[in-house]
Amino acid sequence: MILQRLVEYYDRLAADPATADAMAKPGYSLQKISFCVVLEPDGTLQQFQSLLYTEGKRQLPEMHLVPGQSKPTGSGLNPCFLWDNAAYMLGYKADDPNAQRTRKSFEAFRDRHLAVESEINSPAFSAVCNFLRNWSPDRAAEYEDVLKEITSNYFGVFRIAGERRFVHDDPAIVEYWSRQSSDDDGSPRGICLVTGREEPIARLHEPKIKGVRGGQSSGALLVSFNDSAYESYGKSQSYNAPVSNSAVFRYANALNHLLSRDDRRISLGDATIVFWADRPSELEEYASDLFTDAILPSEDAPAEDKQRAQQVRLFLSQLRAGHAGDEAIKADRETKFFILALSPNAARISVRFWIDSNVAEMKQRLAQHMQDIELVGAREADPPLMIRRIVNATGRAEFDSNGRFKGYDTDAVSPLLAGAVARAVFTGGPYPQALLAALISRLRADGAIRHERIAAIKACLVRNSRLKGQSKEVPVALDTNRDDPAYVTGRLFAILEKIQTDSSGGDLNATIKDRYFSAASATPALVFPRLIRLSQHHLSRMDTGAKIYYERLLGGVMDKLRGFAPRLTLEEQGLFAVGYYHQRSDLFTPRKDKQEGDPQ
Repeated sequence: MILQRLVEYYDRLAADPATADAMAKPGYSLQKISFCVVLEPDGTLQQFQSLLYTEGKRQLPEMHLVPGQSKPTGSGLNPCFLWDNAAYMLGYKADDPNAQRTRKSFEAFRDRHLAVESEINSPAFSAVCNFLRNWSPDRAAEYEDVLKEITSNYFGVFRIAGERRFVHDDPAIVEYWSRQSSDDDGSPRGICLVTGREEPIARLHEPKIKGVRGGQSSGALLVSFNDSAYESYGKSQSYNAPVSNSAVFRYANALNHLLSRDDRRISLGDATIVFWADRPSELEEYASDLFTDAILPSEDAPAEDKQRAQQVRLFLSQLRAGHAGDEAIKADRETKFFILALSPNAARISVRFWIDSNVAEMKQRLAQHMQDIELVGAREADPPLMIRRIVNATGRAEFDSNGRFKGYDTDAVSPLLAGAVARAVFTGGPYPQALLAALISRLRADGAIRHERIAAIKACLVRNSRLKGQSKEVPVALDTNRDDPAYVTGRLFAILEKIQTDSSGGDLNATIKDRYFSAASATPALVFPRLIRLSQHHLSRMDTGAKIYYERLLGGVMDKLRGFAPRLTLEEQGLFAVGYYHQRSDLFTPRKDKQEGDPQ
């Protein structure tokens, strides 16, 4: 199913004039090209031309279609056709530790081209052959300065002076290469599992897949059989799962295209997630921005980034509101949407999860996530609490010398957690128990009661409650009628802390939260009797009006309790944290800002 959908995506892009040039044609591949060897018509060298361009502070290569697939790996000599690295094309390598090997590479490249010179009726190809015939790797030293700058890590091509196209784009060479790379290459024929047609079957799945975070730079295979233990019925390698050469080429290039685009790829923990639709849609266009801070550009960001941020925010508000016409809803239901999560595994790529859905369902799940995670106290300027911000919140909180929160140390964040949270968001399933456990553990360890942490805890509790068929969900803001012991105990702790800070005039090195939150949220019966006795001392230091206000507040909360639990479960500790956050937010909300009916 995955391969079939990728093949369909390739066909969609190849048929669209706007994207057709970005897709590799059969027998070709997109490669990073940093330099061009410019030749005179007779094959003499004119210059080495840089094809690097500047993006920010980086020098990046251009992407061009070239004959053949990815650069072959291995210790042998594997020259490409009319493109390659400088070692093969020129016999040059900067700071070369093995000059003899580099010279042999050039000779292999030269010999491959001279061997077919008589088969290709092209003046441009003859010029390349003349250059290779007369070029000596020793001459590269004359151009050391320019070659060192433009040839490292990337590939080069040939061009004839006065022509715009590269030599490999010459019609005679294109026709020759088409014959060489024909599907009818002696491969055994069989029924392709992707297309259902009888076609030549691929022995190896090439090109390799590149761009999976943590994977090999040279690429890895999504499908491979390299051990007899995985073979059956006498079929070796990929003949065990027959996929045609054509289907392999299309799915691999479609996946590489997705992995090369920042707007179709998300890196979360050890997973790289790509997504696409079977037709253009807003969700496909904006999905990547919803999982990053892209909708919150800096003040000095380019105008186009700010404009896109506004578009994404508008899309997000519409998604949250759920307003759409009948025609739009119908179109969303008819538009398929796919999500594929990949992770590296030695020389292969493993599938973490695969979701085959439609735009309407995905919008509904995203909207549900935003409803589940909604919590009082959110700032309008903050980006939405999506996967990356949620997972980062499980890191250790860091503070400056004045005790102000700086951010999270994410080095120790579990790489598996991001993928699990992503699956929950995309499928509408329960958030992982590990997320709730990690958040509560961090609250107890560093005491940073942050909005994003409590919102994620609340989301875990809300979704688990709903999926279990329980009607009582955790509210967005303070619910004075809720009588869950854990929730009420959390509220009580917030009130006791506020009594302490108000009685001292704010002149405290540490509050009861700093000293007792961990114990109070886990074993209330051991801690709260002492805190209540301590509150009486704090109340005695207040003026009459404040004392009466807090005594009434305490009484209203205490009336909902029938003693303190000796120990709280993980879910109850989460509810304790939410109750604390709700009550604290309410206590610090000016009365004039509260809506009619809110607790006073």
